Amino acid sequence: MTSHNYALNLLFFCLFLSPLVAQSIIFDGIWEVLERWPILAPRYLSLINAKLENFARTPETVGYKVLNNIRIPWTSTIGDEVGLFPIAYLARLSYYRKHPSGLYNRSMDINISTLVATEYVVPWPVRLKDGTIAADLGWPGQEGHGTFVWADDSFMGTGLLSHLSLLLDRRDLANIAGSMLLLIDSHLFDSASGLHFHGYNDFNKEHSCCKWGRANGWIMMAHVDALLAIARYGPSTLFDSVLDNFKKHAQGALAVQSPSGLWHEVLDVPSTFLETSCTAMFLYSFNTGVSKGWLDAATFKPAIQKAYAGMLTNIPLNGEVQNICEGTGIGTDVAFYEARGRNYLLSSPGLGSVLRAIASMDI
Repeated sequence: MTSHNYALNLLFFCLFLSPLVAQSIIFDGIWEVLERWPILAPRYLSLINAKLENFARTPETVGYKVLNNIRIPWTSTIGDEVGLFPIAYLARLSYYRKHPSGLYNRSMDINISTLVATEYVVPWPVRLKDGTIAADLGWPGQEGHGTFVWADDSFMGTGLLSHLSLLLDRRDLANIAGSMLLLIDSHLFDSASGLHFHGYNDFNKEHSCCKWGRANGWIMMAHVDALLAIARYGPSTLFDSVLDNFKKHAQGALAVQSPSGLWHEVLDVPSTFLETSCTAMFLYSFNTGVSKGWLDAATFKPAIQKAYAGMLTNIPLNGEVQNICEGTGIGTDVAFYEARGRNYLLSSPGLGSVLRAIASMDI
């Protein structure tokens, strides 16, 4: 089965998932698929645009509130309600820059993305003393309030800024994204394994138990997107630092890739199940790293081919992705992660990463 057909089947299911707040990465992947295979555009453009328009025009939605200056209360983590969804609109802006249409008005996409970035992401109030994005909630048995760093927030707190910087020439946002990733790395990266812990509690300086696959996928994709943004403005020490961390992480992930090409739910625990979304995130990141010359092709291309072949074993002909972990908090032991549900309908961000990975393949 071709990449085109896998993407087509996934598109059908992804378009009907809800709500949009949780679908930003799906829509990012959808626009990348349409860019890769323009033949799909006539079939899906009207439906995709209708969903985006409705989310911005319906009064009870977050999109409507942002555009109409209705203040949204801060939530428990930076990407929960507001910080991530505008990526769907920026992906549309990017698509129509390459495929102009007189029916498309870019002003809403720019406004909704800029407002969220400047009013909700950049001024996020819960932080460690060094400025690292933090959260009020951690994991069971831990004291502290506003002291928890989540690996997931590496993407939730920087992804929009990186995308916006690329499209609107906002170097300041690229610098914020890159600098934040360096801070998050300083708290979560394990130099011995080259992997990241899922969480860190600054109250007692303790890491969570495990190196969850998708958490590491979020961090790696966040680095790739930030590097793409920072590189736009020429050489810099910030770019070099983010790239150095990305390379170390890529080597760490490469070392724990299973013989099947997939990665485990807990990356360094081979007894845990082989998980699809983290595999897709690493696949996308490795692909981008090789194409940009950041990663050695001779080392990483075999891993890319293995990962792609392995990922496709979890995508049957009907497009219902298998072995994809549901949304997950920070756990206290390996058993917590192993027991997580694998209903693809409850893993919108994970599905989006699969679309991005398929679109990135040059085969």
